[in-house]
Amino acid sequence: MATQLLVDIERVLHELCVERDVPVESVRFFGSYAVGTVQNESDVDILLISPAFEGKNIFQRAAMTKGIHRLLVKRFKLPFDIVFCSVSEWMHGNSPLLQEIRRAA
Repeated sequence: MATQLLVDIERVLHELCVERDVPVESVRFFGSYAVGTVQNESDVDILLISPAFEGKNIFQRAAMTKGIHRLLVKRFKLPFDIVFCSVSEWMHGNSPLLQEIRRAA
């Protein structure tokens, strides 16, 4: 069930990004849904990697992806945590979060 759910979420996320002219390099799931330890209070943790985020700050990225979070929550009736990342950040970033997601991939 969780696998099909993640496939559906990724498909919808791609569609929402296309509507906003945000090309998607990759979508990575992490956290409880990715490892199969979902609890009632679990959210769906997503890393969205796009070349469009290169050189953009958090506010610019939020403007580019406006409404995506709300639409995912509405569509899937689940809480989401979405991290927006540029390709270079994914490849070379050294934040603890990115290091952990890379390790799990």
